[in-house]
Amino acid sequence: MKQINELWPERLQEFIKEMRRYFKYMFNDHMRFVLIFGGGAAIYYYSQWVKQLTPEFPISLVMSLILAFFLTISPIITLLKEGDMVFLLPLEKELSDYFRKGMRLSFTIQAYLLLLVLAALMPMYFKATGAGLVSFLYLFGLLLLLKYWNLRLHWDTMKTTEQGTQIADPLIRFILNASALYLIIEKASWWFILAVLLIMVAFALFIRASVKNKLLKWELLIEKEQGRMQMFYRMANMFTDVPHLKSKVWRRKWLDPVFRFIPFGDKNTFRYLYSRTLVRTSEYSGLIVRLTLIAAVILFFVNNLYVAVGVSLLFLYLTGFQLLPIFKRHDTKVWIHLYPVQPIYKKVDFYRLLFQVLVIQGLVFGGVTALGGSFVNAGLVLMVSLLFAFIFGKRYAPGRIRKMEQY
Repeated sequence: MKQINELWPERLQEFIKEMRRYFKYMFNDHMRFVLIFGGGAAIYYYSQWVKQLTPEFPISLVMSLILAFFLTISPIITLLKEGDMVFLLPLEKELSDYFRKGMRLSFTIQAYLLLLVLAALMPMYFKATGAGLVSFLYLFGLLLLLKYWNLRLHWDTMKTTEQGTQIADPLIRFILNASALYLIIEKASWWFILAVLLIMVAFALFIRASVKNKLLKWELLIEKEQGRMQMFYRMANMFTDVPHLKSKVWRRKWLDPVFRFIPFGDKNTFRYLYSRTLVRTSEYSGLIVRLTLIAAVILFFVNNLYVAVGVSLLFLYLTGFQLLPIFKRHDTKVWIHLYPVQPIYKKVDFYRLLFQVLVIQGLVFGGVTALGGSFVNAGLVLMVSLLFAFIFGKRYAPGRIRKMEQY
């Protein structure tokens, strides 16, 4: 029993040590510069936007949807490992205190996240309603109660592997979270609020009754924990090599015609390899798509030239910087070193691919800016983006690669 009580502190210490190990690489000088620049610009333009809000702005709907999203996403930290399914499964009844501590840690971390999100939304709320600090404390207390409700429900669903329950649970919780928050922020009749709260209680009792006397699904718990850690490792891999990272590779046959443009020959060996890696590996292709879409949405609505150029440069840098680990991705594979190809071609092919990705992204940024209605801004955004792609691919990337080769 003593060893079981010591299990959580040991796992927690390992977890904290792992976080610290990668955080020192993630929050380096480059990322601090990006955060300061991007954060400062975002705060300034957000404050300017808030000043222009009109009474017709749907503040209640916007706040309820954003907060409901962060309430519904309620991962539970268990710190379980693959071997636990064999060694700890027989001791499930003795592990109740272990899982309670995991629930407590999850609640604490997510409560802090909710505090940050609510603090970001409050200037908009104060402007629209004229409310004060008391309203902020009241809403935060309400969010804590809703977060506990979400965590408990999510934990109960861990006792079933039914696909319908796994899909319906977050969807229903999001609808109920958004409905309750909307009615409270809108200051609707207490009868409506009470009705939603009763539905939430009934849903919780229904889930609790449906999983009563059921044991935890250890495969699902371990899968969720591994998925949570893999998400963190993918972020850390943008800054340093992560040996624990497990990538998903997809065939994506429909993209095969793209590779026909790569000329056949030993000089293009690594160009073909890196292109295939970029397209088939979800962590890189998904990264490019996500960053491009986010930037495109921002650029479509931004009319200020300096903001448009800043957003373009920021997202081009984030894309280019996070694609650098592809260079050493295959270094541990023996057959790579058996290629009868001169080493210089490896670097040349990688820089060329990196440059091409940034050029395509820059073309998208310019096109979206033009669709937003400003052709002058679009032309300047395109020119600056292409210049940045050239500097990054020909000057910055080689310096970073040389540093990577030293380790």
